[in-house]
Amino acid sequence: MSFEMLVAAVGYVALGLFYIANGALHFWQFRELTSAMTARRIPLPAVALTVASIFQIAAGGALALQTDIKVSAIGLAVFTVAASLIFLDFWRQSGPARKAAINTWQANLALTGALVVIGLH
Repeated sequence: MSFEMLVAAVGYVALGLFYIANGALHFWQFRELTSAMTARRIPLPAVALTVASIFQIAAGGALALQTDIKVSAIGLAVFTVAASLIFLDFWRQSGPARKAAINTWQANLALTGALVVIGLH
């Protein structure tokens, strides 16, 4: 294995673990997240959160294991944009909450860009 391939593998694992960890974390924050989804009028919030979290874990795992890289990367990019639009409505916030949402949007935008590059490469 070349050095370049090793570094790429570490990158895939890191990015995949990020999504696996966050998907799993949703189950520990289930009540809070379903309440937030209910407030945003998302239908069947418990089902939606469960499906989205399982997808996040599975796609993150596929990315980390470097199986179905393109599909999982594009799927996670779409997921990240959708989650950002639903939960990070900085345009409706003010003060520290607005700043935190904007910062998270920026991080999610970077993640989405990386995932799109991976998915199209």
